[in-house]
Amino acid sequence: MPSSATPTPSPAPVVVGYEPGDERAVAEALDAALQRACRLVVVAAAPLPERVQRALCAAAVPVDVELPPEGADIAEALLERAERDGARLLVVGLPRSGGRPAADDLLGGRARLVVLDAPCPVLSVPEPSPEPCTGPSPDGGCPSPALALTMGG
Repeated sequence: MPSSATPTPSPAPVVVGYEPGDERAVAEALDAALQRACRLVVVAAAPLPERVQRALCAAAVPVDVELPPEGADIAEALLERAERDGARLLVVGLPRSGGRPAADDLLGGRARLVVLDAPCPVLSVPEPSPEPCTGPSPDGGCPSPALALTMGG
């Protein structure tokens, strides 16, 4: 029989790693927790920005924030928490390098460890590009649209 009450959150949470710049990953993890009606666990390598804290405080699901001890390996802390809590999804931010995701930079160069050792599916969320490509740059960046069309055939 359908109920109009809010579903009770599942004990298996969505776990997200946070380093400065990973705000989009936290937002995606919150969306995933809302969709699954489960708890969100944030393993943060640094204090969360105020706007992220406000969003988490207003969330319709329980949120836990863990700050590992200073100097702790954030990737290890993230994997340990996901394992301990029986995470249903692990979410990590993917920094960009030169406008492209830089997989080696994830959580201090530990992307491979996180993906291969995760006890559950992993969602990697690239941070937004710093600015759109508007034409050729002195460092050989993106070409102008006309040049791209010419190069593309």
